[in-house]
Amino acid sequence: MTEEQHILLIIRGTIAGLSEADRKGVELAAQKLREVVTTHNDHGRMALALVGAEQAAED
Repeated sequence: MTEEQHILLIIRGTIAGLSEADRKGVELAAQKLREVVTTHNDHGRMALALVGAEQAAED
């Protein structure tokens, strides 16, 4: 298992532990992000990485 696969399992496990309403909210947000990435291809991936890095820098 790669490090990325391990991190994905941890994230999915964390989401599984949320309330049903929170899980649905996360899935809706994830679907919207997937749509942005699909629509904008490499630009969408870079935008997702940018926003993720911005969020991490705020914490």
